[in-house]
Amino acid sequence: MEWQMKVVAQKDLDRELRPFLTARRVHRPSGGWLRAVRKALGLSAAAMAKDLKVSPSAVFQMEDAARAMSCQLVYAIVPYQGNFEGQAIEFVKRYLWRQKAARKRKRKLALAMAAVEKSEGQQGSPLAKQRIRKLVEAIREKVKEEEGAR
Repeated sequence: MEWQMKVVAQKDLDRELRPFLTARRVHRPSGGWLRAVRKALGLSAAAMAKDLKVSPSAVFQMEDAARAMSCQLVYAIVPYQGNFEGQAIEFVKRYLWRQKAARKRKRKLALAMAAVEKSEGQQGSPLAKQRIRKLVEAIREKVKEEEGAR
């Protein structure tokens, strides 16, 4: 009776694992999927292990456990929504938007700086001139910060 229960359990497991069994036929990257995805996302193994609160060898230990059971570890890491290409496109869109916004800010700062420098040569009270000099200096610092951030 015990062996019959094992057979039923194995059939149930096979039925549930059917989608994963077909995944065995998919070409696996030489370093494995985890490494391929990690590198594509620009993560170091140490950073990933730290985030997961495991040692860097923990993934390989899972693979060894599968081999000990005469199984092949078949896994996939997929984005929560969409696909990796879609994520890359969104990343590029955000990057381009940030660049455009930075150029726009820089133009505004340059125009403001030009207006302030122009007004500095005009007549006015010493206090007003001092305020203008401080404003010019603040604008120059802001421009330097933005150029340094790139």
